[in-house]
Amino acid sequence: MLDDATIEAIADELVEAGRTRTPVPRLTARYPEMTVEDSYAVQQLWRRRNEEAGRTLVGRKIGLTSKAMQAATGITEPDYGAIFDDMVLETGCSVEWDKYTHPRVEVELAFVLKDGLKGPGCTIFDVLNATDYVVPALEILDSRIEMEGRTIVDTISDNAAMGAMVVGGRPVKPDAVDLRWVAAILYKNQTVEETGVAAGVLDHPAA
Repeated sequence: MLDDATIEAIADELVEAGRTRTPVPRLTARYPEMTVEDSYAVQQLWRRRNEEAGRTLVGRKIGLTSKAMQAATGITEPDYGAIFDDMVLETGCSVEWDKYTHPRVEVELAFVLKDGLKGPGCTIFDVLNATDYVVPALEILDSRIEMEGRTIVDTISDNAAMGAMVVGGRPVKPDAVDLRWVAAILYKNQTVEETGVAAGVLDHPAA
């Protein structure tokens, strides 16, 4: 476990890395004793620093939702990060490459909530009841920490690698379709790069 002063120093380092677009050396190489609990403490302080600077929290990014990704990282539950107001982009927008450090793209489903959710004991039925609509989205992953050799501890500290999200243009009510069967095709320059089905997310994306 790291002490409070080290956690504060890391959080401030990541704030500066986001400002300059210059990734910092891998945390787990410098702090091999760092734990998942430490990484969430860093993330929470990083989030507070950004809120103090005027950014507004509008949602949560949830990652590691597929069994394949959990097996690859050795983590048995999803991780999460903050979504700020300036991270939410409209469909059809142009995104400048140099606004990010190591941008990558993933296809997602975004749940827009009308009511709050709180655990423990929260079920997929609670999630569906609290959801106003579901919309396709693109997540732009980014990294304030160098990529090579990263572990889950680095990723969580780095706000779960959240860079931005592009909200799609066809919202549906959560009971209008079987969300498990929503499929996605990701193209780059008219070439299919990846495909997926939402059931890959813990058998149901509301999970």
